[in-house]
Order: sequence, then structure tokens, then C-alpha cells
Amino acid sequence: MTVSDKSIIRLCAPLFVCVCAFAVSLFFFLSSQPKDRRVLYFFSYDSDRACTEVRYLPSAPVNGSVAMFVDELLLGPITNRYKRLFPRGTTAEYCFEKNGVLYVGLSKDALYGVDGVGIRESVSLFRLNIVKNFTYLNKIDVAIDGTSVYEDS
Repeated sequence: MTVSDKSIIRLCAPLFVCVCAFAVSLFFFLSSQPKDRRVLYFFSYDSDRACTEVRYLPSAPVNGSVAMFVDELLLGPITNRYKRLFPRGTTAEYCFEKNGVLYVGLSKDALYGVDGVGIRESVSLFRLNIVKNFTYLNKIDVAIDGTSVYEDS
């Protein structure tokens, strides 16, 4: 080894140690945050079928898992090739569970539809999202602007 090779090794060794320390700390940070894997379904712009999108949500949210999931659905897809279920600005006025029945109230913005998708189809896919991710629910009652629009067991 020449003198220049030794100086390169002396410069690279601390950098290598720092990179390894960062990678190990990042691994432990990410593994310590418990997350639930959830699959969200959205309509596609490219076809007439529903497509999936995977998200990792905190496993113990403040308002409950179902309420957080509903909020994620209403935010819309991450992928720009998927359509939102409801128009931008639609919010969940309430979302609670009682005796195996989920009650979800959406704001009146949900009435306006999205890109050629009717309210019935949007509510049906909204319900499918909840049924697939929370199998313990027996019934889902969706209301828009205070009026129940879709109830199914």
C-alpha cells in the first residue's frame, strides 16, 4: 500500500462507520413503530375495475382504527391514476362503532360524485374497503348529510 491508499482508508473508515450506525438506528426506529397493513380500493382512470393501494397505518390511533381508515379513504389515493371515492372536501362528520355496527356520516360534499362514478358505486366501494379491512363488523350504515343512503349487513 502506498501513502495515498492509507490516507483514503483513514478518510473512508469513519464515513463507513457513520453510514452503518445510521442504517442500524433507522432499522430500529422503523421496527419499533407498530403499523397495520391496510389495503385500500379505488376506481382506476385506466379501466373499469377497482385497483388496490397498500398503506401502513399506526396500530393504536387516538380516534380508533376504523376512524383513521375512513379518513385515509376520504383523503384519496396516492397514485395519480386512481380516482377518489368522493369529491375533494368530503369529510367524516362522525364515525363510530356500536354493537358490531359501524355508523359513518359523510358531509354533503359526497353527493356531487367524482368523474363519472355515481354515488351508489362510490358508497359500495367505500363499504367494500371497510368490510375487507375490518372483518369483525356486522353492519355498516353510511349517511350523507344526515340521511342514511346505504345500509347493508
